[in-house]
Amino acid sequence: MPSMDTEAAYVRQLFSEVLSSSEALACDAVLLSGGLDTSIASETLKQLAGSQLRKAITVTIDPAQNELAKSHGLFIQEPQDVVYARKIAERLGLDHHVLTPTLDELFFTASGESTLELCVGVRQTFDGMELRNAVVIAHALKYAKSIGCQRVCTGDGADELFAGYSFMQGMSDEDLQKYTLNMVKTMSFCAVPLAKALGLEVWSPFLDPRVIEYATTRGNSRELKVGLFEGAQHGKLVLRMAFPEVVSAGRKKEPIECGCGTTVMPALAELAVSDREFENEAKEALDKYGIVVRDKERLVYFRTFNRVVLLGKDPGQLQAGSSDACPDCKFRLRDGTSFCSVCGLYPARPIVRD
Repeated sequence: MPSMDTEAAYVRQLFSEVLSSSEALACDAVLLSGGLDTSIASETLKQLAGSQLRKAITVTIDPAQNELAKSHGLFIQEPQDVVYARKIAERLGLDHHVLTPTLDELFFTASGESTLELCVGVRQTFDGMELRNAVVIAHALKYAKSIGCQRVCTGDGADELFAGYSFMQGMSDEDLQKYTLNMVKTMSFCAVPLAKALGLEVWSPFLDPRVIEYATTRGNSRELKVGLFEGAQHGKLVLRMAFPEVVSAGRKKEPIECGCGTTVMPALAELAVSDREFENEAKEALDKYGIVVRDKERLVYFRTFNRVVLLGKDPGQLQAGSSDACPDCKFRLRDGTSFCSVCGLYPARPIVRD
């Protein structure tokens, strides 16, 4: 196997080629989370001749929301996305738009279609993990459209391909290789359909076929994806080694919901929904649709799902036959995955291991 230095140089050249494409150079904005992935994409792209990248958009929850949660005795990790994003935008001279919506603005109220309604309708889901992330992306994309952006760069795909998630980092080399190959078949990102619904385009260098091919062939080994960087254990090791100079080279992976602050939603839903409301509405969902609503946060989202997806429709036509159905929501499971994209149940079918 080639040395890490050789692989890092190869990856750096590969991304230079990918980011030199007409699709990449046409990106006029980046959804700048401040993580490693958007740090690499924006800092590399901005250096290339012909790049149209001028704007960066970062979403972080209104700080008052954290104070509200803390007043109820809830532990809140301070969002870090904006800290790193500001450093990147300043380094690159980007016009940086920092959005600070309240949770109410993201999940409930808006003029016209709410952000939550857009996400539920496009993604056909009431899963908390999906929606805590999707509303942030949708809010940023809606703003991008409002300021005239046409093609937006994201960092989608890096975690799936290069072992960015902590659970992947604990796998053996053989299991990680198999899991990565399966991820390529099943991974799905909300930015693409949300952008399409809004009349925008999104693009990510990590979803370029050349990068996917590298991550699943020559670069598909734990040794290249997991290891020490700046004294700490990280995933996406070869990316960090290829771009050690970027602002977020040593930043640990944080889900979108942690980086921007929507991770507080499950706890706030516990405060907002009474036990009686949950009992009555969960029973109604089970009796009417055969759908199990497992917690109060999902109930908050199911109310929108019921109105946007289910209302006025025959559930028998929407839901799957027993062989392909999620046991909790009865919707069809995607091929090759044990995770239900509608309600979030895992495992929704038996996990088969070789």
